[in-house]
Amino acid sequence: MSEIKIDANLPGQPIVPFWKKCIAAGRAAEGLRAEWRGQLREVQKELGFEYIRFHGIFHEDMMIYHEEDGQPIFNWQYLDSLFDFLLEINLRPLLELSFMPYDLASGEAYVFWWKGNITPPKDYDRWAELVKALVRHCRERYGQQEVLKWYFEVWNEPNLINGFWSATMEEYFKLYEVTAKAIKAVDTRLRVGGPASSDSSAGKAPWVEEFIAFCTAHNLPVDFISTHPYPNRYPLDKDGKPMMGYRDEDSTWVDMQHVRETMDASCYKGFEIHLTEWNASPSPHDLVHDTAFMAPFVVMNNLKCLGLVDSLAFWTFTDVFEESRAGDTIFHGGFGLVNAQGLKKASYYGYWFLFHLGEEKILSGKDYFVARKGEKLQVLCWNYCHYTEGFSAGHRAKLKEYNRYDVFVKNKPSEFELSITGLRGKYKVTEYRLDRRHGSVFDAWLDYGAPTNLSAEEVEFLKRKAGPELSLGYHDKETYSRTVTVQPHGVTLIEIQPLE
Repeated sequence: MSEIKIDANLPGQPIVPFWKKCIAAGRAAEGLRAEWRGQLREVQKELGFEYIRFHGIFHEDMMIYHEEDGQPIFNWQYLDSLFDFLLEINLRPLLELSFMPYDLASGEAYVFWWKGNITPPKDYDRWAELVKALVRHCRERYGQQEVLKWYFEVWNEPNLINGFWSATMEEYFKLYEVTAKAIKAVDTRLRVGGPASSDSSAGKAPWVEEFIAFCTAHNLPVDFISTHPYPNRYPLDKDGKPMMGYRDEDSTWVDMQHVRETMDASCYKGFEIHLTEWNASPSPHDLVHDTAFMAPFVVMNNLKCLGLVDSLAFWTFTDVFEESRAGDTIFHGGFGLVNAQGLKKASYYGYWFLFHLGEEKILSGKDYFVARKGEKLQVLCWNYCHYTEGFSAGHRAKLKEYNRYDVFVKNKPSEFELSITGLRGKYKVTEYRLDRRHGSVFDAWLDYGAPTNLSAEEVEFLKRKAGPELSLGYHDKETYSRTVTVQPHGVTLIEIQPLE
C-alpha cells in the first residue's frame, strides 16, 4: 500500500505539460478525408494539442510537384486544403519534409503500400527550390508571423537504410544541409531540425551524436533535435530473424535522459528536443495498442519524463492510417488513440487524464502524481502492469485477438492510503476511474460479443461505454482520508474542489 499525505496549503512547482505539444498522424493525404478531419476536430475539442506531424507532404497523392518538359510545376491546392483545416482547429504543422516526389527522385525505392519514394533527389538544386517554394507559399498564404511558429523536420528515420532512406548517413547529412540552407534562405528565423532517427536502443538515439557533430563542423543551422524513442528491442529467433520485443518500463525515460545529456554536452545545450514519434511499439498491428494497458502506459511515461524534452508525439491520433494498408478488423492493433469507427481507446483517455491536470505539481511518487489546478487539488493514481519476461523477449504466442492480457504481469489491485490535511469549508469530490471494466472500449467490445462488423447503432452504443466512470461526493472536514483502489491497467483521478 502506498501512502499519499498532502497538506492542501503546500506550495506547488510549475510544470510544462509537454504532452500537449504535438500529436501525430499517418500521412498528409489522409488529412483530406472527412472521417480523419472529423476525428481530429473531436480530439482538438476535448484535448487540444498545439502541433501535428505526419509523413508524405511531398508524396504523389498531395500532387505538389511534377515536371513538364523538364520544368518544375508546383500545385498547392491540396496542401492549402489541409493546412487551412489544421489552422482552423488550432493545430500548427511540425512539418516532416518527405518523401521524394517521383519526378525528382534519383531511383525507384519505396516504403509502404502507397509507395513513398525514399531515394535522394536527382537534382539537389531543384530539391532546394521545392523547399523554398513551399515555405514561401505558406508564408504568403498564412503570414510571416504564423509560419515562424512552425517547425520543419528534414525527412523521416533515415538511419533505417532501405527502410526510409536508400542512401548513406553522409547523403542524409547532405540532404539536411541543402534543406536547412534553403529554409533559412527564405527567413533565418524559421525553425529547422533533424535527424528524425528511428527507435533508441539501450538509451542511445541513432545518428543524433553524429548529426550534432556534422552540423557543428559545418556550421549548419539546427533549431531542434528530433528522434523516435520506441521502447522496443529486436532479439533474434532460432532462425536468426528479428522478433519485436520490449525493454523495461524505464526505457522511455532512459532514452529521453540520454538525448538530453547528449544535447547538454554539445554546443546545442538548451535547444529544443522533439520526440516526433512514440507509442508502445512501432507496429501498426500490435494488438496491445487497443487494450486498457495503454492508459497507464501513457500517463506513467509522460509524468516520469517531465522536464526532459519539449514534446513526445504519440503515433498516431487515429486508425485512419494506411502504411501497410488499412486495418482488416475493428480492433486490429492500430496506432490510433481513436479507431476507424471513432471509438476512443484507453490510450486516448491516458491523454484525457494528463490534459485534465493543472500546471502545478505538489508531489509525486512511482505510481501517483498530485497537482493543483486553480483552487482544485488533484490526485492521479495508476496501476501499470509491464509485459511478462517471455513477451518482452519477443515470444508473442500468448497475444491473441480475443485474449490480449496474458502477456502482462498479473498485478494485484493497488491501494493508496490518501490523506489530505489543511482543508477549510465544503468541498466537492469528483472521481474518474478507468480500467478494464470501466471505460476501456476494447474490453466493452469483448463483453458485447466482439462483433466483426458494427452497425451505426452499435458504434453509438460502444461510444457510450468509452471513457472514465464518474462519481461525486462532498466533504466538509479539515482532513480527507480514504483508501483508493486502482485495478490492474487502471487510472483514477480524484479532484477536490472548494465550494465556498
